[in-house]
Amino acid sequence: MIHDRNAFDHIRLMAAALVLFSHHFALSGLPEPRALGSTIGHLGLAIFFALSGYLVTKSFVADAHVGRFFLRRALRIMPGLIVNVIVCVVFFGVLLTTIPLADYFQHATTWAYFKNILLSPTFQLPGVLETAIFPYAVNGSLWTLPFEVAAYVVLVIVGAMFHNHLRWLSPCLVVLGMVVELWWHPVSPIVVWGNDWRFAPLFFTYFFTGVALSFFAPLLLTSARMTLLLALYILIEQPTFRTVAAILIIACMSIYLGRQVVSRQFELQNDCSYGMYLYAFPVQQFVIANFSTLGFWPTLAISALLTYGFAFLSWKLVERPMLKLKPTNRLLAK
Repeated sequence: MIHDRNAFDHIRLMAAALVLFSHHFALSGLPEPRALGSTIGHLGLAIFFALSGYLVTKSFVADAHVGRFFLRRALRIMPGLIVNVIVCVVFFGVLLTTIPLADYFQHATTWAYFKNILLSPTFQLPGVLETAIFPYAVNGSLWTLPFEVAAYVVLVIVGAMFHNHLRWLSPCLVVLGMVVELWWHPVSPIVVWGNDWRFAPLFFTYFFTGVALSFFAPLLLTSARMTLLLALYILIEQPTFRTVAAILIIACMSIYLGRQVVSRQFELQNDCSYGMYLYAFPVQQFVIANFSTLGFWPTLAISALLTYGFAFLSWKLVERPMLKLKPTNRLLAK
């Protein structure tokens, strides 16, 4: 059982901060910093997917009712996303567009942006960020949400069909994901519903590593094993095995740290990680577009403060009120 005062909120917030930090380099025209063989931003995404697999599986195992499961997931993801899409259109878009507002609101591209609510990534708004260092992309972070939801679907399908065997099937799915990621390298994009699904195997691998650890964490996630895993990564030189070790380190370490008990004075009262994920990219694009003369670090600081402000409002006004509507087994079983 996970202790009530765990550190998962802290780890999610750290992952969101890593993505923001890394993206600020790219949006400023600089190479992103790297760690464990990938960018810092990718590291943050990997942590998100691993934690999601772990926590969502705990929820699904506790109550395997498919309808309640997806309603909980929808209440966690959709309200914040819907409001974010609206804010990007009527706030950031209006402030940044170079065309008359009447034309902006009548433009087909403006209305196409609402496809993001249907999890079909759409990045462009008319007249917005056309001359930016990273042009046209209003919110480039939204492309990962379809992979998250697809992972939920796979989890539910496997869990519903083999509920009593999910514990043993989850490591098999991890191995399958790793094999596909390491040896499947299509050159051309595989575009489905507006997204490039060549990235799916890697994200699914992180997610299902979290799923597997939801069953085996007490056995595998010890400080000695974490130290051994890190040592193996340092010592391994063969690229394929090094990649596998990196995946395992990221997933295992994030969940290991998340399971730690946090003293009451360090508990987070607000879960702003999802809001930071939603708002960091558009805020950074806006700040860089208007205040780039200040330099990299000042714009990073301004972006971080503004992003946290938007995330805080998202949590207080949108996400937390909607999460209070999450169904319980007892309530909907009547």
